[in-house]
Amino acid sequence: MTTVLAPDWADREARSEPYRWLATHPGELFDLAVARDLVSSFPTDGFERRDATGRPAGKTYRNYSRTIVGPGSGPPADLPALWRGLVADLTSAAYGRDVARLLGQPVAAAVEIRLVRHAPGDWLGPHTDRADKLFSHIIYFNEDWRAEFGGRLDILGGNDSAAVVASVVPELGASALLARGPDSWHQVSDVDPGMARSRASLLTHGLR
Repeated sequence: MTTVLAPDWADREARSEPYRWLATHPGELFDLAVARDLVSSFPTDGFERRDATGRPAGKTYRNYSRTIVGPGSGPPADLPALWRGLVADLTSAAYGRDVARLLGQPVAAAVEIRLVRHAPGDWLGPHTDRADKLFSHIIYFNEDWRAEFGGRLDILGGNDSAAVVASVVPELGASALLARGPDSWHQVSDVDPGMARSRASLLTHGLR
């Protein structure tokens, strides 16, 4: 099986404010040539439209999502070989130990991996993740993406969309690793409605 993640990707120090999180820049998590190959084979089938626009309380969002690994289930047979290599890395014991060390938490008991597309106009409102999660690791697959296109991951200082402490532009090969906690507020800003393409990402959730 092809190894995709760079062997030294976790040789960094997570930030501690407003909670523990880490951003990696393009080329740090894996080689940019590999990232381009992943983009060219990014799956397009099997996505489900998810729309929680009208919720009176809780997390609001609108996107397309496809689960490719769940607790006790491996990747689907139609997943391209390079993507299977990435999934193998993200479900490995070494990756679990690296994340636990970076975030100062126990090793996750299992992981869930999803592919997500935010179409023009889509977003994810301010939220903390479910209590059964230890971490979220979001990897981005968007060539030539700029901050003004929207779809930024905003690290928030509280339950307030304006309380932006830092932002991660979802450019090709970048990633963000977030420790889940009661104060781990974050959001995805609106993707520019005038965009001609979606914002593509992979989410790995570590489960307790």
